[in-house]
Amino acid sequence: MWKSPVESLDLPDGRTLGYATYGSTNPSDPAIFLFHGMPGCRLVGRSWNKLCKDIGARLITIDRPGNGLSTLADRTLTQWPEDVLSVADHLKVERFSIVGGSAGGPFALACARFIPKERLRATTVVCGIAPIEAFLDTTPYLSWRLRGFTPWAVKLAARYIILPRLLTPYRDLDPDRLKRTLEDQCQTPEEKEFLKPDPNRETDLDDAVAGLMETFKQGDGGFMLDGSITSRDWGFDLKDIDGERVWLWHGDQDAVAPVATAKWIDERLGGGRLRVLEGGTHSTIWKHHEKEIFEHSARA
Repeated sequence: MWKSPVESLDLPDGRTLGYATYGSTNPSDPAIFLFHGMPGCRLVGRSWNKLCKDIGARLITIDRPGNGLSTLADRTLTQWPEDVLSVADHLKVERFSIVGGSAGGPFALACARFIPKERLRATTVVCGIAPIEAFLDTTPYLSWRLRGFTPWAVKLAARYIILPRLLTPYRDLDPDRLKRTLEDQCQTPEEKEFLKPDPNRETDLDDAVAGLMETFKQGDGGFMLDGSITSRDWGFDLKDIDGERVWLWHGDQDAVAPVATAKWIDERLGGGRLRVLEGGTHSTIWKHHEKEIFEHSARA
């Protein structure tokens, strides 16, 4: 199993942030912060260690609160940029770009809104999760509103019904059961190909299981916090983001984050920021476009 350099940063408010570094070790190479999905942790960066070495990019991943090594604390989406800048300052990274995948997408957009352009070169969202409002506006039977009751009810259902249900497969942290869970989540033939040994990949299914074990080492608090943060009001307007430095990548076959919600986000960023990849699902988009995504982020 692949090992990676892992460190932690103690913050002035008493919290700890876990992070890991991958890819190039040359401090003059461009730095990319990669935000993990849900469930997830800093170990997600292992999958792109070699790729980032090859393209000459430094890759930095951070555990969000309650995941991996990071202290569980009731933080908001708008506070996440402060944590990112703390790690960047600690590592003496002056300028950087960001890639946020899946549930990491909202956190990437928060950084695009609040981190000064003097520090943040570019933001890339891959198959990002959208605000609840996007689902309300793009789902036919939810697109009507009843004096604010519909958004309130959907957010309540997301927090107290959907999130616990999503958590169920991960409650038993037995490696064999987690492996079967990951196998069951692969629905299409192409997704099932991910499970087969590949000498060109640096990580395998056992590494994915180890990542989940690390994610939940403190319990399920980090997972529930991530879900709560992304399903409530984000605390900022997407229209206030400088969309010229934001790029959206999305598969048209994404069953987790429907492409209609990515189009909803694109409209609010000013349009023209979305690239829809034909045949791409929530996971296969990485298989076919990972090098392009990271090269674009490094050179932006």
